[in-house]
Amino acid sequence: DFYFPAVSGVAQSYNYYPLSYMKPEEGIAYVAMGLGKTVVEGERALRFSPRYPEFLPQFSAVDDILENCQRNYYALKMTESRGEFQLSDFSLENKDMDGTLVKLDIDDMPDEIFRNTGASHLFSTYLQEDNRIRDSAEINGERILTFAGILKYNTFPLPELLADILNIGQEGMGCPVEIEFAVNFPRGNNQGENCLKPEFALLQIRPMSMFYKSIEVIISDEEIADSICFTDNALGNGTFLDISDIVFVKPEAFDPACTVEIAEEVAMINRELARKKRRYILAGPGRWGTSDRWLGIPVSWKDISGTGVIIETSSEKLNADSSRGTHFFHNITSLGIGYLTVSQHNNSFIDFNRLKALPVEQETSFLLHARQKKFFKIKIDGNKSRGVISL
Repeated sequence: DFYFPAVSGVAQSYNYYPLSYMKPEEGIAYVAMGLGKTVVEGERALRFSPRYPEFLPQFSAVDDILENCQRNYYALKMTESRGEFQLSDFSLENKDMDGTLVKLDIDDMPDEIFRNTGASHLFSTYLQEDNRIRDSAEINGERILTFAGILKYNTFPLPELLADILNIGQEGMGCPVEIEFAVNFPRGNNQGENCLKPEFALLQIRPMSMFYKSIEVIISDEEIADSICFTDNALGNGTFLDISDIVFVKPEAFDPACTVEIAEEVAMINRELARKKRRYILAGPGRWGTSDRWLGIPVSWKDISGTGVIIETSSEKLNADSSRGTHFFHNITSLGIGYLTVSQHNNSFIDFNRLKALPVEQETSFLLHARQKKFFKIKIDGNKSRGVISL
């Protein structure tokens, strides 16, 4: 009754959000089960480097996997269609009026479809009693879409294919490229000498430079000298000229024993700014979103959902390595949020004295919310991992 590819996705030959040992030029990929609308619309998709397919920051722990795994998928309804396909008219607001494109719940997938699409080896199983995830769909428990068969056990060489195609595309076009692709698996019990093989379909290839976020950003020495914040450890790419608010933890008021209280104050200001539809810069010490309150500010994503740029600063009162946004990585990458790390160990700084001189909108026990009449000038050079903020 429904048609959908087992895997669809987008891959780019340049990664503006490299983590750990990743290099920007090694590229990045996003995959989902079902039609590619999941990836294109920024819904829950799995992000991985074709060079390091087993390194999945958003799947670093069982709770992270349960929170970040894909729960819905898009398919074409092949029966009871009212007229011609209407993909161009589809939107989430009018989905009930569309006769072909539907959004389905993975938990409701019938066993017949689950087995016959060849998608079963993309799933793992969550064992609630042990709070463990097993990389098999053949045991009793909750099905979890992890793509482990492809990314960990190489049942289909998708990472290698993507790496090769991205390299060939970049050499041919002379610039970073983006591709769209899909993978179909044979149906049913497909074994023996004449068994069908999985099918990889390259749907589109285009230069990355046609997208706004891929525009080259140049940061001059003069801009650095005149800035309130600079780092050579930044994630993202682009110029942001729509932010006038900044919320930061006052260095003199920061107390590692009060990070929960700080998180509550951040959430309060975030709600107010979100209601006014004003994005803001958020700055503070340690890891944003950490589960360990002694390593940073233990906010959840809803507590900082209105931010446009996040700054992770260092503090003599706190001994924590940079998280580089791993706790909210899906949100940061899908929304194009800039993430700047200001550390005592690299060539970076943030001028709190100049920030305190800005017009104060609100002040709490631990935070200062300032707003200037004009926009901050925020530039992130993804090619050199540098970021700068000027008044």
